[in-house]
Amino acid sequence: MSSTTNKPFVKWIAGCWLFAGLLLSGLSRPGMAEQGPVEVLQTMTNTLIEIVSQDPGVIKDTARLRSIANEVVLPRIDFNALSRWVLGKYWRTATPQQRSGFITEFREMLLGSYLSSVSAYKQNVVRFLPFRGEQQDGRAIVNAEVDQPDGPAIHVSFRMHRVAKEWLIYDVSVEGISLVATHRAGFSQQIHSGGMDSLIATLHARNASRAEEDSVAELKAER
Repeated sequence: MSSTTNKPFVKWIAGCWLFAGLLLSGLSRPGMAEQGPVEVLQTMTNTLIEIVSQDPGVIKDTARLRSIANEVVLPRIDFNALSRWVLGKYWRTATPQQRSGFITEFREMLLGSYLSSVSAYKQNVVRFLPFRGEQQDGRAIVNAEVDQPDGPAIHVSFRMHRVAKEWLIYDVSVEGISLVATHRAGFSQQIHSGGMDSLIATLHARNASRAEEDSVAELKAER
């Protein structure tokens, strides 16, 4: 990855898609033409820009974004598929209870991390590249370039698959570095040393700590 591409920016990329998923939900009404994967992402981007321009404050309101995301955004990301890929072989040996617990904590970890970073980058322009592949077996990779105000364009790939009649995201890669692969290495190491329950407990503790920090920040902002 280029030295000009940092971790907060990667979080911003994913955070924008979490937030923009809400905006797309208002466009998916009966009678509308079914959208392909590129159209889905493009619609999300266009609507995000429009909403933020009309209400700039929403991008900094973490509590509001969290409430919105939990209600309508997160269902547009396939966390079951994402969790299976992240855990790899450990998914197959996990109990149903462990799988459910991991999905809950992993989902909350990503949401909290990304929403806390989404306000850091707002002047980036996203250009979706022409879709050259085929939507084979209900899967597609959508490529995009993100212009940085003070650096070179960053290449982003969205891995999507079709579930029922919807295209859902199950991985995002920035400059060839996959969200799934990034977390898989760390999770695998922790499971190997402490077991699946240890990983779930660690994620739960991190999420609880972040929630407490967010509460304190909100109280300070209200004063």
